[in-house]
Amino acid sequence: MNYSFQKESAMDLRSLRFLVLWPHKQSMEECLLEQDFEAHTSHFSARDEKGELVSCCTVMHDGRTIDGQNFPLRLRAMAAHPSIRRKGVSKLLLQYVENEYPDMAFWCDAREVAVPFYLNCGWQIMSDVYNIPLIGPHFLMVKK
Repeated sequence: MNYSFQKESAMDLRSLRFLVLWPHKQSMEECLLEQDFEAHTSHFSARDEKGELVSCCTVMHDGRTIDGQNFPLRLRAMAAHPSIRRKGVSKLLLQYVENEYPDMAFWCDAREVAVPFYLNCGWQIMSDVYNIPLIGPHFLMVKK
């Protein structure tokens, strides 16, 4: 199957965020982040041949210094529909996103279950495990 990769509106990502990331919320409408509509926030997706949303993520200019190094971009709300997990689609989406920001470094709060995915994409663990309430264990990860 072929997939397309593109920028999207945050509004278009709500259903996948709700299904995969935040099923504890009351509705899709609650799956928008405060920063989703800031000028320097961008949203990306992978869509299948039918135009169905299968993977998504958000990039925010939310810089952080980690071990003396600057990581200006924050990756958030990375989600893959269960039907395409472990098929390389989200890895291709992440490569597409990274290519949109050449020579920029990223950081994210990675769910413990997603750590192997990020490691496979060349990211590094920078912290011990920590808990985000209602969501669970996470690690700070970076990509230079």
